[in-house]
Amino acid sequence: MRKNENIKARKVDYSPEIPAARAEAIAALSTPPGIGAVAVVRISGAGAWETGRSIVKEKKRFERLEPRRNALFTIISPESGEPLDSALVVKYRGPASFTGEDVLEIQCHGGAAAPEAVCRAAFAAGARAARAGEFTRRAFLNGKLDLAQAEAVDGLIQARTESGRQLAFSGLRGELSLEVERLRELLLELKAELEYQIDFPDEEPLAELDRKVRESCRQAAESMRRLLDGAERDLLLGRGALTVIAGAPNVGKSSLFNSLLGTERSIVTSRPGTTRDAVEMETLIEGVLFRLVDTAGLRKGKGEAEKMGVEYSRRFIAGADVVLFVHEAGSDFISAEREFLQEFAGRRIVRVVNKIDLLHNGDQGIPEGYIGVSALESSGIGELRKALIRAVMPGGKPDSRPLGGGRVTSSRQKYLLEEALHVLEGLDHRLSAEFLAAELAEAGDRLGEITGRITSEDVLERIFSNFCIGK
Repeated sequence: MRKNENIKARKVDYSPEIPAARAEAIAALSTPPGIGAVAVVRISGAGAWETGRSIVKEKKRFERLEPRRNALFTIISPESGEPLDSALVVKYRGPASFTGEDVLEIQCHGGAAAPEAVCRAAFAAGARAARAGEFTRRAFLNGKLDLAQAEAVDGLIQARTESGRQLAFSGLRGELSLEVERLRELLLELKAELEYQIDFPDEEPLAELDRKVRESCRQAAESMRRLLDGAERDLLLGRGALTVIAGAPNVGKSSLFNSLLGTERSIVTSRPGTTRDAVEMETLIEGVLFRLVDTAGLRKGKGEAEKMGVEYSRRFIAGADVVLFVHEAGSDFISAEREFLQEFAGRRIVRVVNKIDLLHNGDQGIPEGYIGVSALESSGIGELRKALIRAVMPGGKPDSRPLGGGRVTSSRQKYLLEEALHVLEGLDHRLSAEFLAAELAEAGDRLGEITGRITSEDVLERIFSNFCIGK
């Protein structure tokens, strides 16, 4: 019992040292602005219900309104008493609310004027305009969800495909958080045992502890690799595969861009250099989101605007997930094309020969490893779409992994998992127990950053500043 008690006493609380959520009431429109049947204005914080009482005409009935029951009220200006709208009002008593605070939701008429008038009334009654992501940030600070789940909230809002929705929802359910916390607790337990060995070297044979540490670290590393397996693909599918169409001028890049989209978005002419800026549009191919970018031709621009367009294109290409390289059928490769293929040889490149309708010898004019298409006649586009799917999905088919279990939902999480894994893979078990304990603590800290057990104000600011206002 003496040993176990000592280990328990040495466990470290890695809860984030961050200030508590501000108590002041905040308000914002939580539905998209614009024409619609219903809009929701959310008020959260100390005084949220008092703010609501100030902007309803039926004050005594508002006071009797039970939490989680809605009722129809007349929203008024707290300054003039002027009626503004009729709305359903719902109270949520903290901590049983999204933010963990007292919350009031006002379901008013949609459009532009009515929600804006309700927001102005809330501000006049003492609420402050909420900043981007501030409601979710308060939910995190008040322990309603961890940082990985908070990121998943934004991912779910931003999801534009079924795969993106599934990925974000798995994070919101806390599947990744449970796995990460399990691994973190394992590492901290090993750290505690090593520290106990330092203080009481005769309590447990060193060889036995060494075997336990080695095996536990091996299992933890394997779990991290499993979490990272497919993470890059998951993130790519969630945000959409940035697919840049590149090639020499007048090879039909814009025509191919339009064919893949099924609409005329880029200007198509026979004159070289028409596209001087990058044009981006989105399209779904077998449920996978592709962000297609039409770029300026690969050549040394003559005019200043054309030079800027070519340089802008190269920056897009450098950040692309997939490059769709287009060559004109029947023509020789120019130096700019050869230099491009050499420079980006290590990237995902789908090679296309366009304008095969101009060939007189059929497939004999198509280089090996290239897909022959005619954007003008829409031939070969189906095969090109399959090639794009193969470029982002191993085997050219959707992920066959079960939906359950932890899935990485952000680049931040992926980076921290890689850092923790790097520490474990670099452990030298021949070194002292003090060194091993410090390394295990380092790996545990990286895992703690994923869920927000360890974090900083700067990290929170970066994460929640990407959220929309009202969430």
